[in-house]
Amino acid sequence: MSKSTDIVDLLGPTRLAQRVADQALSVIPAAEGVLIGFSDGNEVTYVTGSGYLVPHIGTTVDLHRSRSGLALRTRQVMRSDDTEDDPDVDLETCRRLGVRSAVWVPLCRGDEALGVLAVTAGRPHAFSDDDVALLSQLADFMSIAVGLAEDLACVGRDLLRLGQPVELVGDDGSADSELDHVGRFMVNVFRPDAASRLEGRQRTEHVLEHPELLTILFQPIVRVGTRAVVGVEALARFAAPPARTPDLWFDDAHRCGLGIELECLAVAKALDQQDAIPKDWFMTCNVGPETMLSPTFAELLAGADQERVVLELTEHTKVDDYPALTHTLHELRQSGARLAIDDTGSGFSSLSHILRLGPDFIKLDRELVSGIDFDPVRRVLTSSLVDFAAGTGAEIIAEGVEIEDELRTLELLGVRYAQGYFTGPAADIDSLVHSALVRPRDLAARRRMGVGVGVG
Repeated sequence: MSKSTDIVDLLGPTRLAQRVADQALSVIPAAEGVLIGFSDGNEVTYVTGSGYLVPHIGTTVDLHRSRSGLALRTRQVMRSDDTEDDPDVDLETCRRLGVRSAVWVPLCRGDEALGVLAVTAGRPHAFSDDDVALLSQLADFMSIAVGLAEDLACVGRDLLRLGQPVELVGDDGSADSELDHVGRFMVNVFRPDAASRLEGRQRTEHVLEHPELLTILFQPIVRVGTRAVVGVEALARFAAPPARTPDLWFDDAHRCGLGIELECLAVAKALDQQDAIPKDWFMTCNVGPETMLSPTFAELLAGADQERVVLELTEHTKVDDYPALTHTLHELRQSGARLAIDDTGSGFSSLSHILRLGPDFIKLDRELVSGIDFDPVRRVLTSSLVDFAAGTGAEIIAEGVEIEDELRTLELLGVRYAQGYFTGPAADIDSLVHSALVRPRDLAARRRMGVGVGVG
């Protein structure tokens, strides 16, 4: 679908009419179905609806031989308590749709008849005088809203055609990745945040269609006492515009319904390089709960050495179905995979999250690690988490270690593993493995020379 089509669809009367239909169904307790139709002067075609009438969207009735048409011709709200005894209804259509009682609300703007809203039920005498009064009060508002949507759609089509806007993302990925100013203004006035969602979806789709734009770097995870590398964390990096942090790319993807696809692409890219990692190293991959439950993710892991895979689940991620997640994690663990809870200490639900999922690793957030060498509160909290982890059979990994004093303090507190710029920056796997192999010889030589050892 082109950008112009997307915008017109967002602004168009059908999209707004759908929301009007949904609301009409919710505010009239007796209503079982709602249809909204537009008139061409001869017929009324119902283009959207809610409730049991959704399968009948597309139904057309004659403007001159139906209650819908009568409501439009007279500009009055019409009511039928029993369609079987009403000579003005299109009885054949009512029977086909299962309508026994209904209220028809004309949608008019000045002298122009736009369409009609039909609120229906499958039993006779369903609607009260109060229902009719409420729908009559809402008639003007609904008419203005639908009429405004039609105006905006027409103006939008004209402006987009005259402005000749560029595509959101060009074929080469280098074109403007935002709506033109006219399109953005119109969409955001009518549906706040719709423009950014539309752009986010198209940016994500572009990466999924061009997977070479997503690359993986690996950050080493070291044993604190020896500084030896024991594992790596796979980190996604994006070469597509705009330049921004990976978390924003994944946020965009989840907002537009493509989060699982993008996460699976990142995991697949990481697992493709598993063979290049020494056999005694593990690899951690960031995965959300929805992705863990998806069949695509299960297929990815099935082809990997799962005993060297650690799945990182952030403690900020909302889990909607703990029983399903714990069941899936049990099956994955049966195959050798392990679990880490990421960002521990930065939120409010860490311990609850940990107790429910029983992770193998607890990763301390950078906010807790930063300044731990001089902050007694951070040291007390970390010490408590070390004891907690020991009692549950988990290991602690400290993230974001940037100076040697932080690493020394963590070692004194009993933290066994760490990662961060000080222990090793993210790099491609070949560079990281080479660095890990030469570093022990370099450290030994420096010790023999009496030089202080620090890993930079």
